[in-house]
Amino acid sequence: MDAVDNVNADLLQIYTNLFEAAYGVNESEAQALAHISILEAWSYNDPDYNHDTNGAALAIDNGLRLSFLYSLTRPTDERSGLEPLITSEIGLTDRSEDSAYGDTMPSYVFVRAHDSEVQTIIASIIAEQINPETDGYTFTLDELNQAFEIYNADMNSVDKEYTHYNIPAAYSLLLTNMESVPRVYYGDLYTDNGQYMATKSPYYDQITTLLQARIRYAAGGQSMAVTYYTPASSMSTDNADSVLNETGVLTSVRYGYGIMTADQEATDDSVLTSGIVTIISNNPNLQLDDSEVIAVQVGIAHAGQYYRPLLYPTADGLQSYLNDSDTDITKLVDDNGYIYFTADEIKGYETVDMNGYLSVWVPVGADENQDIRVSADTSAYAEGELTYQATAALDSQVIYEGFSNFQDFVTSDSEYTNKLIAENVDLFTSWGITSFEMAPQYVSTDDGTFLDSIIQNGYAFDDRYDLAMSQNNKYGSAEDLRNAIKALHAAGIQVIADWVPDQIYSLPGEEVVTATRVNDYGEETEGAYINNTLYVANSKSSGEDYQAQYGGEFLDYLQETYPEMFEVAMISTGEPIDPSTKIKVWKAEYFNGTNILGKGAGYVLSDAATGTYFTVTENGTFLPKQLTTDSAITGFYYDGTGMSYFSTSGYCAKASFIVYNGYYYYFDDNGYMVTGTVEINGKTYYFLPNGIQLRDAIYEDENGNQYYFGPLGNQYFNNYYSFDVEEVVDGVTTTVTKWRHFDENGVMARGLVEIDGVYQYYDDNGYQVKGELITDADGNLRYFKEDSGEMVVSDFVKIGDNDWYYFDENGIAVTGAQTIAGQNLYFDDNGVQAKGVFVTNADGTRSYYDADSGEKIVADFFTTGDNDWYYADENGNLVTGSQIINGQNLYFAEDGLQAKGVFVTDTAGNIHYYDANSGELAVNTFVGDGDDWYYFDENGIAVTGAQVINGQHLYFADNGIQVKGEIVTDANGNRYYYDADSGEMAVNTFVEIDGVWYYFGADGIAVTGAQVIEGQNLYFNADGSQVKGDVVRINGLRYYYDANSGEQVRNQWVTLPDGTVVFFNARGYTWG
Repeated sequence: MDAVDNVNADLLQIYTNLFEAAYGVNESEAQALAHISILEAWSYNDPDYNHDTNGAALAIDNGLRLSFLYSLTRPTDERSGLEPLITSEIGLTDRSEDSAYGDTMPSYVFVRAHDSEVQTIIASIIAEQINPETDGYTFTLDELNQAFEIYNADMNSVDKEYTHYNIPAAYSLLLTNMESVPRVYYGDLYTDNGQYMATKSPYYDQITTLLQARIRYAAGGQSMAVTYYTPASSMSTDNADSVLNETGVLTSVRYGYGIMTADQEATDDSVLTSGIVTIISNNPNLQLDDSEVIAVQVGIAHAGQYYRPLLYPTADGLQSYLNDSDTDITKLVDDNGYIYFTADEIKGYETVDMNGYLSVWVPVGADENQDIRVSADTSAYAEGELTYQATAALDSQVIYEGFSNFQDFVTSDSEYTNKLIAENVDLFTSWGITSFEMAPQYVSTDDGTFLDSIIQNGYAFDDRYDLAMSQNNKYGSAEDLRNAIKALHAAGIQVIADWVPDQIYSLPGEEVVTATRVNDYGEETEGAYINNTLYVANSKSSGEDYQAQYGGEFLDYLQETYPEMFEVAMISTGEPIDPSTKIKVWKAEYFNGTNILGKGAGYVLSDAATGTYFTVTENGTFLPKQLTTDSAITGFYYDGTGMSYFSTSGYCAKASFIVYNGYYYYFDDNGYMVTGTVEINGKTYYFLPNGIQLRDAIYEDENGNQYYFGPLGNQYFNNYYSFDVEEVVDGVTTTVTKWRHFDENGVMARGLVEIDGVYQYYDDNGYQVKGELITDADGNLRYFKEDSGEMVVSDFVKIGDNDWYYFDENGIAVTGAQTIAGQNLYFDDNGVQAKGVFVTNADGTRSYYDADSGEKIVADFFTTGDNDWYYADENGNLVTGSQIINGQNLYFAEDGLQAKGVFVTDTAGNIHYYDANSGELAVNTFVGDGDDWYYFDENGIAVTGAQVINGQHLYFADNGIQVKGEIVTDANGNRYYYDADSGEMAVNTFVEIDGVWYYFGADGIAVTGAQVIEGQNLYFNADGSQVKGDVVRINGLRYYYDANSGEQVRNQWVTLPDGTVVFFNARGYTWG
């Protein structure tokens, strides 16, 4: 049923009564699901009304539809978080943990439709890029073709300006969600323009893969969650309040047939080769820290199984793997029912079909013919049961909206939509389609005055019975329609007709009607010139069409066959349907209104002085006096008593308004001009001393009270009134609607006022403030709601990118530290809530308020990113200095930043080190810092001097750095050497240092003087360096030590460094 919100509620009763009587949809689930109907009902109230009245149709989950659009498909600067995809205030179902059927209202949902999210885009393209003189809804076919060239190119681009991002991601949830019926849109599988089914969209493969996989895998309970992870340091976080800052990853898990929760063990009824996992991010810049692991619980029942991708992201776009044989990629479910993903696997992509991240996973091992859909229950409903209920059988339904508004006109009979539908029923069956929604099959009007009649899509028509009978419609012949329906029915697919009860266009006959301009709710439009005015409307059909032939002809049959339909009182009248009224010719009396025809308020001529319409009838004539040969006075006339006025027709104005030179006057019952405040027909007017009426003007009295007299001069009282006001924004002039309020005395509201128990604010011009912060006369900051203008009381408000305020019970923005709903929060001097910032308290301590919730961190660690960690104590104050927390010895700088991977020198001069990961004090361990090493003792103090550690003799400098590859001299002048690699003290060994050799004895001290080592007579200087190739004097005797080995030379002539040749005897010396 098209445009439910535009029709009388009686029609909802009528179709429900018909479907109950004719098809027994209220008798069993099987009957209901065999005859599914849907409501195009956009209002958030419609699902409740439909549920409460047990309507024989499914309502839209419009909240979820909007979540698809704003969480996924909008540009990044317009996207919301992912949480509304799970639950929202306007959605029908909470899917965070959905473990049972029947706990929500049954509904259907979609991402786009033939009009929604299509024609508005085309209109924008036409108005912005092709013809700025139009609103985009009235165009030529050439302009439409140009628009689709832009539209289709945009759809196939990575960076989209007009079309939608992440269509496959939206469908991955649409087609796997529990407890709702998905409606798939033709224009997401094929291009909206072009011949029917001729050109596939870039999303065809992904969506059809999901459709076929739905048959095999989508079953069981559902769990959804959004988890936030630590970003990689390379991920930009400079985009305030944007999804580009977010690290949230959404997971949706269906556990499989017969498995309703994650911890449920498999039973004999379970189908372990069913179940499906969807993973989504809406951030194309997503980069997670390498340490992050994304764990997804697919259910304990699947432990030990393998899952594989159904849709898999790559730099070139999504890859579709319908069957197990299409991919070798798998993940093993662990013993706890989890599969795991790394940060390298889940990251942001920018491709034609993906702006963020998407993957879908299914169990390995399903047969290609596996079908886990559930048949409808044939047992009779119990008394009081609803026609439609959220069941597994309802879950098994898929509606296909199988048309686009903008399909091209055919170039040959073979291209007609209804012919191609009949030819492709096997394809629709393979997709799992259970209901096929067809385009409206009316023969279209072709006046070309607006979108529907230009493209002739079946929504603009003047004969409700002409279903391709007078001529082919856009979709084919009447025979083509019958053949398409027969083919779909033969394949077990039901057919949904698009019933359009709310519109009929371009009727050929005219009628004079009494017209009053009203709003969408039938309420009289204030200030309208057409008010109980005669008007000529195209409200009459020809009497020679199919309406004349078939109108009312089925009422007798219906009454005889389904008499109960005619016994039910209609909601609007309290009376049953009157079958005696058979409409053969449409007339104004059958309509509740018509669109604006633009003929003007004075289209039917009347006399200005009397307001009487000129007529020539058999019952009398009323014409201008000049045409009846009567004498006539015209214009203003003063008779000595007062001023009168005679119209150009010669009639004296009495009890009527007169327009003269653009000004309005009123003449009373005696024909005299009035001044001052006057009540006329229950309305109050004001006339200046010269008789000119105040119109669209404000009058201020001596007390400063202001009053408004509207466009027709009547004073506004005791109500809200709208005004069109021009505003200049960024150099562009736009017209916006603003509201004023006038009390029972007509006084215009200004400033802070209470109206009907609600506080509102009006500026100096009397316009209501909505969606703005206002500082009142006392300096208090207040906020007034964007929709109602009501002052916010005891509630939070988000303003701008991410500024949050809280307004107390008096509507005043709070500042400073506050406890609200048990949370410790802080608001700065401007009322902005502290989020992700440090606040210095009055006593000099510092506190931190969480970046998401704004709650003060208490008795917990927190990070501000880049591995910067802090700890807030039980009072929420950042700790500093050395602390023992949870048994760990930690250290925090003066600003509260935890020491990690840094050295800290305490007041006693002791050096400490805190681990780079845990931040814990290093105790009884070595710590490396580049090439430098330290050892920290049992107290966490860096040791110095000689140390024995783990049996090794080591040495540490005064700064704690371990000595390696160096000689150390102790307080007694003894010299030691510590190995360059291990740092261990050299013992009983030679060491070469810078080409000089030393020998360190058993105590590690460098030996000096004459030494016998390993049978060699050697000599070492006082500094421990070995003598080689030189003479040593000992007790007046000279000894020489070999230049290579350093051994003492004996019984040998030696040429000394000075060139002399000397003989060293058997004892190794010589005199002199």
